Amino acid sequence: MTRKLNKESILRLIEDGVFVGGVHLFDTVDSTNDWSLTEIKRGRALPFVCIADHQSKGRGRRGRHWLSPPGANIYMSLAWHYELAPDQLSLLSLAQGVAVIKALKRIGINDAWLKWPNDVLIAGNKIAGVLIETSGLGANSCNTVIGIGLNYRMPENIAADSDIHWTDVVHTGKDVLADRNALLAVLLNEVVNMCRQYQQKAAAIFTEISDELDALTGRDVGVHMEKGDHLSGKVLGINRRGELRVLVDGCEQIFSSADVSLTGLTTEPEAGDDHADD
Repeated sequence: MTRKLNKESILRLIEDGVFVGGVHLFDTVDSTNDWSLTEIKRGRALPFVCIADHQSKGRGRRGRHWLSPPGANIYMSLAWHYELAPDQLSLLSLAQGVAVIKALKRIGINDAWLKWPNDVLIAGNKIAGVLIETSGLGANSCNTVIGIGLNYRMPENIAADSDIHWTDVVHTGKDVLADRNALLAVLLNEVVNMCRQYQQKAAAIFTEISDELDALTGRDVGVHMEKGDHLSGKVLGINRRGELRVLVDGCEQIFSSADVSLTGLTTEPEAGDDHADD
């Protein structure tokens, strides 16, 4: 049985000096992102982190429902202030996906990879997602809420009823860290470190993100537009705004995270291959 999240355990396991902010742990909330956005409007000092054992209205990109069964996974939102113009945060979702991958590597899971624009997968199955929302936008500053859902032990009946291919930490088959409190502390350490790195040298993070997205380059994908249009092409990579570059009928087209979703990325590269077939 999965241990209940414990604030004292999490605080004890956070690396010294990494996070100096409020830690708010709830048995249940509507959404950790919504709670955090509300608290920012109320004037709560940043940074702070909201963690829940259960979300009754968990959501992902474009308001999609995020399955949030109680006591099973990690639901975390970090509120962070940036002295950057809002348009400079276009790589933040991908950067935090890299942070999730780093956290997984620290517990022995080395085969997770980044799927544009905000998911982390293992063998084509989703293990985590990132949702960035902003508040208090200024010319050269803004508040952000970095929401992360990381599957720890997804109940079999819930995973089976979903049309999304899930995986989780427990079912990776690896001899990994077994304690959810410790994993949450590792994740928070990496997310906070990425926040600081992004503020100081956002341009340098582009190379790190591109390396993690290298598994996508050269792959054939279907691009499904919000208006219902469908295009097929080959991934060329991303630009410095975090937009996806796709070769469609011999011409490069650019897609933002707001208007496309991807299919056809159900496998990861096989050993010895530059790119696996989808």
